[in-house]
Amino acid sequence: MKKWIFSMILVLIIVLSACTEDTNKVETNESEKVAADTDQSGDTVTVLMNIQMEMIQTIRKHLEPVTSYERSEGAGDLEAAVEASNRIANELRGIEIAESLDADLQNDMKDSIELLAIYFEERAAALSGGSDVEEMDAALQSFHEKIGKTFETAGLHAPNFEKDLQ
Repeated sequence: MKKWIFSMILVLIIVLSACTEDTNKVETNESEKVAADTDQSGDTVTVLMNIQMEMIQTIRKHLEPVTSYERSEGAGDLEAAVEASNRIANELRGIEIAESLDADLQNDMKDSIELLAIYFEERAAALSGGSDVEEMDAALQSFHEKIGKTFETAGLHAPNFEKDLQ
């Protein structure tokens, strides 16, 4: 009886160890696939976040004359405000889009940046009385819709640039 119990335990241990090895092989293959997918999507997320940060830095670098003039209700330096707003638009257009992004995301980010540049051109025109504020707001709305869809396509939350524009 003792030999029979010992034999059963030994067989059970052998069967369990064989199953564990197969499970480990399957888990290793699955984790390698997940890691490859994560690397690719992780790169996309990093690139998009870097572009967003570059956009914000470009805006912040030159925005002060614009907001100062707007807060002064016309008592500030209009020429400096218009120049700063146009400079932001031009520098935004100079932002490089990494070639590591897939072609659709590259195009969507270029379009988003262009819409934000148009917003700053409309803002400059509104400051000097050559444009309606509604056109400026429409350009900003279009930008937020476009960049939101682009980020959501990559699995991210839509960014909100409202606080960075004031």
